[in-house]
Amino acid sequence: MDPRRIELNRRHSQEMGLLFNRFLDAHPDVESEVNGEQMTAEQDVAWTAFSAELLARHQAERSLLADQIEAEQRS
Repeated sequence: MDPRRIELNRRHSQEMGLLFNRFLDAHPDVESEVNGEQMTAEQDVAWTAFSAELLARHQAERSLLADQIEAEQRS
């Protein structure tokens, strides 16, 4: 795998983890540390809305990098 993709994936994982921690702070009813527990449908909807902007940015960044790598491979 291209090292740039590895670094991007690492950064995205860190950013999403930080965002999830902020989500947990804002939604104390979410039990993320309980083994086997899943978010309720309502909590999942809240997380989806909370993370939508970051997820869209991550998708755009991955797409841009994929285009760059593909262009380099064609050259």
